[in-house]
Formats: sequence, C-alpha cells, structure tokens
Amino acid sequence: MILTIHIAGTIRSVAPGLPRTLVVEKPEAVTVRELALDVGIPPILIVFASVDGVRKSLNDVISGDATIQFFGTMAGG
Repeated sequence: MILTIHIAGTIRSVAPGLPRTLVVEKPEAVTVRELALDVGIPPILIVFASVDGVRKSLNDVISGDATIQFFGTMAGG
C-alpha cells in the first residue's frame, strides 16, 4: 500500500530533519503509531492524526492506500 504522509510544522520544529511530506510503501497493514515510528516521529509529539481526512487514534490500523496527516501541539495567544 502507498501512504502519503504530511507532517505539521509544529512536529518538524521539535524533530528536525523531518520533511513536510513523504510517500512510503508498506507491504501490510500498520497502526498509526507504528507508521509514525517508522518515519521517525516520536508518538508523544502527535496530538492527533487523520487518515483520509478522518481523525484517528494512534492505535487505529491503516490497511490500504491513504493520506495521513500528523498534527502536533498548537499554540495561540
């Protein structure tokens, strides 16, 4: 399966070296948490993720081609 991953700037600012977008191929289903670890994102930095626009927990399974977005903390003031 082909997974397109978008990583929010708030995560990239804490974990330098991560790209804004990357595409990975996985031979079998993977949890959101496993995918984050595989691409170098510590799960503790993820506030929430979405798979094809639907909010998912880190324990949800991705089993087909998808677009995943990882979001970190958001600040305002």
